[in-house]
Amino acid sequence: MEVLKMKKKIIALLAVSMLTFATSAMATDAILDLGGSFSQIASIVNGKYTSEGGGSIDTSYLNGTKLDYLYCVDLFTNVYVPANYPNTTVNTLGNIYGNQVYHADRVAYLLTTYGTGGQGDQAIALQAAIWHESNAAGVYNLDMNYYNAHNANIANLYTTYVNAADTHSGDISQFFWITPGKDVNGNLTTYQGLVASAHNPEPSTIILLGTGMLFMAIYGKRRMNKEAL
Repeated sequence: MEVLKMKKKIIALLAVSMLTFATSAMATDAILDLGGSFSQIASIVNGKYTSEGGGSIDTSYLNGTKLDYLYCVDLFTNVYVPANYPNTTVNTLGNIYGNQVYHADRVAYLLTTYGTGGQGDQAIALQAAIWHESNAAGVYNLDMNYYNAHNANIANLYTTYVNAADTHSGDISQFFWITPGKDVNGNLTTYQGLVASAHNPEPSTIILLGTGMLFMAIYGKRRMNKEAL
């Protein structure tokens, strides 16, 4: 009985260690490759009419793994596309630049419910809704007059998304919160904060988990053989 308890404790500690190591491996120096496709969105920022470039930014890769979609959560910093960012910071805590994204849980809900790649109506409305939720009230709104005149579907989708996000929250940990970074003359320069689905684990994470499971299997077999003797 004591041997069984000890075995369970060791397995639990190994699992925690692997997950911690995998998370830390994702934390810094990830490689982000941004594609060149994105949408120009008619917007109102701080009461001024403007055009903002936003997601989904396609086709993009994180450490060589293709992202299903990639959206902007920071409105006031630029990122350049297509481009490679070899010193990118990634977490599943809802942070960009080391700070919590405003209403990150609402952004997570929007992506969970409506997340999509491409630059169609849904993607444009979703990007606008993300900016609306990730900023204080009155900072960002879609230019409803423009879209009601040119594409009412986008205006209607945006209204639906914002109303839903205002009363719902999602699981922040299901997403990669990304701060693109690049070494410029020996100094780390960071760019526009982004968010993507974390449903597809990185190859490095899969290898770590697989190695850990193999170790636990070998350890368990050896313990069983010793007990048999």
